Amino acid sequence: MGHEWTTRALIFVVACALSIPGSGWSADGWPDPVPIVRGIPAPPDADVIALCPDIGEYPRVFTARDGEGLAGRLASGSQYRVVLVDPWSSTAARVAGFDGVAREVYPGMIDQLAAQGGEVTWIGHGLCGLLPIAASARASVRTVAARWVALGTRFDYRDPSPLLRGWLDAWRAGERPLPQQLAALLFSGLRPALGNRPSSAPAHLGDDGGDPAGVVEAFWRERLSREPASAVLEDIGRWFETGRMTDSEGWTDYSRGYESVTGPALLVAGASDAMAPPEDVLPAMDRLGSDVGARFHLLSRSDGDKEEYGHLGMLLSRHSARDVDGMISAWIQGRYKLP
Repeated sequence: MGHEWTTRALIFVVACALSIPGSGWSADGWPDPVPIVRGIPAPPDADVIALCPDIGEYPRVFTARDGEGLAGRLASGSQYRVVLVDPWSSTAARVAGFDGVAREVYPGMIDQLAAQGGEVTWIGHGLCGLLPIAASARASVRTVAARWVALGTRFDYRDPSPLLRGWLDAWRAGERPLPQQLAALLFSGLRPALGNRPSSAPAHLGDDGGDPAGVVEAFWRERLSREPASAVLEDIGRWFETGRMTDSEGWTDYSRGYESVTGPALLVAGASDAMAPPEDVLPAMDRLGSDVGARFHLLSRSDGDKEEYGHLGMLLSRHSARDVDGMISAWIQGRYKLP
């Protein structure tokens, strides 16, 4: 109890210092949600779709592919209110790491988004997809999304690949990973041009002959990437060292959240994702309760997709408009039956 109150007090003090009128920060110490509107605006009481980025990227990764992206596809009608959220820029993330986000920010964001009466669908890329489970691990937190989608989310923290270990070690040492490392880790599976068929690089990047992984990585690094919060990186490092997802004091085992998290849930894995390989996504399917209604979808050419998707290809590849956006939209609306 003493540790929790100390953490909450520190978060509150720093949040007050950052909550300056006109700053774009909420009184709770996180950036305000950014609405995405395409066409007729949804009514204020419509259900909400919240899109949450991974720790090393800005929320605009959800619109960067072609100015629309997954966010624009979901907002193209008037059925949902679509917003971009950013828990990793919060005071809690910088002060208390993943623990602060799971305890304070995620529940607070869900409450804030649902305040007008609509249900919330949480779509998290990477570590953001783990938040519904982590928040459900603590008896005092029962605020979770009505539906959630985990895109490229790792649920098993044993045996990281050398690429992932190198990425983590570089950041923890105060160094930025090399572009070659980032391309291999985050942009695997992108297809080069094949005759008249375009490469995986988005059309506005103008790549139809070069290496699409290098082209898209450079665009991401210059426009969309950011340094992850060091406190969150330390949490991830501890999970890999121990093989267990726990808070910094070892009091809360986040895997307990599997027992109480609500659903339905959609877990999406990229066939060539080195950050969250399919074998480290699938364990969640075994641990989620049968009443959650969890479904698993593999993004792979063997399943009819246009490439063997990697971690960021599922958001930034030009082919993801066909393979990813439509599948997620149909699942949210209950129109698409996954295998």
